[in-house]
Parts: sequence; structure tokens; C-alpha cells
Amino acid sequence: MNLSLSPTFYRLGRWFCRQTVGRVFALRVEGLEYLPAQGPAIICPKHQRWEDIPLIGMALPPPLHYIAKVELFRQPVVREVLGAWGGVPVDRQNPRATLSSFKRLLPLLGQGAYIVLFPEGTYFKGRVGPGKHRLIQMLLKLQQQDGLGYLPFVPVGVAYETRGRGYAVHLKVGPPLIAPSPRQAPALTEALMTRIGRLSGF
Repeated sequence: MNLSLSPTFYRLGRWFCRQTVGRVFALRVEGLEYLPAQGPAIICPKHQRWEDIPLIGMALPPPLHYIAKVELFRQPVVREVLGAWGGVPVDRQNPRATLSSFKRLLPLLGQGAYIVLFPEGTYFKGRVGPGKHRLIQMLLKLQQQDGLGYLPFVPVGVAYETRGRGYAVHLKVGPPLIAPSPRQAPALTEALMTRIGRLSGF
């Protein structure tokens, strides 16, 4: 599987999302100053609905790679967007395949990639669900390999409000968190979910 991102397809994907999703969801973004100016970084947003994926890509300036459940790669449109945006499939029924994908993230992180991971793993509308610390633990295990330093995990709140026939969407970026050891994955995950909840207004 090729995890590299095509700049041309990424720009086309972002343009396509602005012409489709962007016509229904009015986007407002705060806290971009907390986004590391240079990667690598792990972006950890609230997950409420599938539109979170293109909205995050529209809101944050750098090109992004997405860690997403493999089922999304089987859905039309979503599959094309994820493929153009360097999607990384997570197969919850096949941990070995997921481990292989994560290992291939190492060179991307070494090149300063921004990786999007939804810590809840699925949709939780109107509330914060439990964070999945195992995927975060796998990322922490990549630290200190091949010259890679500590990874900043950036919490992002996402809030939707119905307005007429569309939605107002507020994305709020918070200060990043760092954990030196994979053993700290549960504590890091809990801290991330607390901040994500606050940023989302829960």
C-alpha cells in the first residue's frame, strides 16, 4: 500500500470539498496558532459525523494524512477523498494489517507529515466518547526511531449548529500534548479527550 500523498490530487480533493461540503457547512476556525508550524504532528479531532474528515482538511492549512477505519475506504466519494489525502486504513478485525500500516508511517513522520487520528474511532454526536489508546500507543512507539523526536498530539474540537438548510461548524485547535513513553498512552488519551470535549463545548 502506498501511503504517499499526491499534491495535485490533494489540491483537487480540497477544491472538490469546498464546492460540495463547503456549500452546506459554514466553517469557522480558531486556534491555528497552536498548530505546529512544522511537522510531524498528530491531529486529534472530535468525531461527530463523516463530514469531519473533509472539514478538517479544509480548515487546516498543511496537507494531511488520515488514519481511518478500513470500512470508509469502501464507500464511494469518501474513498476517493481519503485516497487523495493520503489515507491510512485501520482494520479493527486485522491488527497485523494495522501494525504494518503504522510502521510505514515512520518515513512520513520523518518527513514532517501531519497525521489525523480520530481518538474516539467512531461517531459520538453531542458528547465525547471513550478514546482508543491503543492506536495512540502505536504512534508513541514510533518515537525516537530513525531520528524521530517526540510527537505533538494536537486536540481539535468540532461543534455543529443547524442554520437554515445547512450547518455552522466551529473547529477549535488547542495546545499540543506530548508523552515520552508508550506506557503513558492511556493517560495521554484521557487528557486529549478532556481537552477535545472542552474545545467542542461539551
